[in-house]
Amino acid sequence: MNPRARERARIKAIHKLHPDWTFCLYSAAIAHGLQVPHALLDATHIAIAKGRNWRKAEPTIHSHILHDPITTTSDGVPCTNISATIFECLCATDFRFGLAIVDSALHNHLVSRETLIDYFEQHARYRHGSRQAHMTLMHADGRSENGGESVVRAIILELGFAGPDLQVEIEDPLNPGTYKRVDYYWLLEDGRAIVGELDGFEKYLKTHGNPRKSPDENLRSAIKAMRRERMRETSLNLAGITVLRFSYADALDTEKFFSLLSTAGVPLA
Repeated sequence: MNPRARERARIKAIHKLHPDWTFCLYSAAIAHGLQVPHALLDATHIAIAKGRNWRKAEPTIHSHILHDPITTTSDGVPCTNISATIFECLCATDFRFGLAIVDSALHNHLVSRETLIDYFEQHARYRHGSRQAHMTLMHADGRSENGGESVVRAIILELGFAGPDLQVEIEDPLNPGTYKRVDYYWLLEDGRAIVGELDGFEKYLKTHGNPRKSPDENLRSAIKAMRRERMRETSLNLAGITVLRFSYADALDTEKFFSLLSTAGVPLA
């Protein structure tokens, strides 16, 4: 069970014991189905109405003031509404993790950018972290397909590079009429194009963690996936595109990641 699934199960269990509790912050984000980075899942978060006494149940349950009384139910548990949840998360966490959360909300069409902009403007006054939240929202893009892609894009922006276009489709010169969709795309002033592809083990091993698959079956699946990726990269190269491949861990090593992007010619903002 991955950390998000584990936290979802914990929220469900707590709800059974305390059906009147309202979940907030990252716990509400989990209930809404958002891509909450694993590092933020070290506690469960409960919203408490102003003036209400709260006796801490255990160290891993944190209470917070309920600023917006309009709550909802998602995934069978009471929680803060989607706009409030995103606002609270983006106020509380950094740009990288916040971008993963808000990108996933837009990607899943849970709320519109316009609705979030209006909500942030109405609730930003005197709220710690509201400037950070607004800045993160301005860079949000629902085309991002997962939290890892969002975090890496945030790092690209933090390093001062121009924001890439996302999920651009490029015609395959080996198979005219078919298209390859890429993670990150930059079109340079001289007409050249650079593509960034985020690698991950799960990209090659779709059955990772499935006990019904034998190690040999998993290995064969991984090899087939790697071959497809090599052919995909060959097609992009034949289209005259510079292809950069990097992992999440590569991006976290910001000094080397900056060197990779700048050497490849990715433009600065």
